[in-house]
Amino acid sequence: MVERLRKDWIILLFCLALSFFYFWRVDQVPFHPDESTHIYMSQDFFTFFKNPLTLSYSPGNDLSKEMTYRAIDAPLTRYLVGFARMLTNSPGLFSDWDWSQSWSNNLASGAYPPNSLLVIARAIPVVLLSTALYFFYLTVRTILPKIPSVISLVYLGLNPLVLLHGRRAMAEPILLFGVILVLWAITRDQVNPMLVGVSLAVAFNAKQTGAFLIPAGIIAVCTSSDDKLRLKNMLARSLVLIAVFVVLTYGLNPFYWKSPLAALSVNFQARSQLLNLQLSDYLQGNAPRFLTSLASLITNLFISPPAIAEITKYLEPMRQQIDNYNSFLPNIWGRNLLSGAVIITLVVSGFFVLFKRFFRQTDLIRRKLILLFLATISMAVGILIALPIPWQRYVVPLLPLAAIWLGYAFLPISEAIGGLDHQNP
Repeated sequence: MVERLRKDWIILLFCLALSFFYFWRVDQVPFHPDESTHIYMSQDFFTFFKNPLTLSYSPGNDLSKEMTYRAIDAPLTRYLVGFARMLTNSPGLFSDWDWSQSWSNNLASGAYPPNSLLVIARAIPVVLLSTALYFFYLTVRTILPKIPSVISLVYLGLNPLVLLHGRRAMAEPILLFGVILVLWAITRDQVNPMLVGVSLAVAFNAKQTGAFLIPAGIIAVCTSSDDKLRLKNMLARSLVLIAVFVVLTYGLNPFYWKSPLAALSVNFQARSQLLNLQLSDYLQGNAPRFLTSLASLITNLFISPPAIAEITKYLEPMRQQIDNYNSFLPNIWGRNLLSGAVIITLVVSGFFVLFKRFFRQTDLIRRKLILLFLATISMAVGILIALPIPWQRYVVPLLPLAAIWLGYAFLPISEAIGGLDHQNP
């Protein structure tokens, strides 16, 4: 590992520079009301260590607003915000954001966090995201030469969607960290079931979208090159992964501790009700067709400008924030039809290069490529089926995978100009 760090010192400096860049203007990232909710709920971090059973669901009791959040949302973001508050001895919020109220009423109730608290709440997610970028580079470097790997890293690290959704006190930066950790874990030469289980637990407990990577994780531990492909070995390694994932998820979610089955039922009902309400409000109750959802996914991933908010209710009071943010070119570069078409062409070309050169690779690299391709398909299909609402935040976990295949499009160019042998990264 030390030797790896010595070789990658320029990459490390780049990731460090990105971290400073993220923090430099983090206070200018437009506010999202869900940040208030995560800060408000960050009190769970302190309660977890003092009296965790008070966070548990008890059958027969009406769900409070806080208990509904615990049923619906993954816990890592609120824990990390609470941890940041503990380190800085910062107070929380005593009022949650109320979407039924006006902007001025929410401000009057104290639901808008002070700027200093907002920066503190965003700090740990930003640190984790910038750290994850180095692991992303290590992942890509196992299948590509240095030049395409750097292109993938730059595209992801400076992507306007990362600059917006990755620098808020919300689930997306933690989810990006978890997704990249999973991709790194499943593409190691020797896949460790415990490491894959931990990474999947991080992704899932950042946001339930992380569950879409579980198939790739199970296949990775079952087909690892350091074991013979025997049913007994595959079952044992899969059980280790599942056990680690379940134990960590259960431990991080005291909501399920008292009555796990009843709490799971409440979770399912609450999430279904939320999705139905979103469909009713956003799509007038009409479920989108698959092709419509696919077009929305592609548009959000590659073309549409960074979406400051999912609904327009509070955009006018935030107009100055939004204008200031959009006036800084790095925040909006490449987000239009022309540049989006170029990026889409590169990503599709990456798949073409993958299929054309697949059988020229070593068995080890072919296995990694299959796993990354499977992760891409399962994540995309999972989002299309489970999250049919065309909100830009929902496509964020696809960004690292898109960046990988964009980099793969540059493999022939890298080789033509004397690029490095990608089989010996």
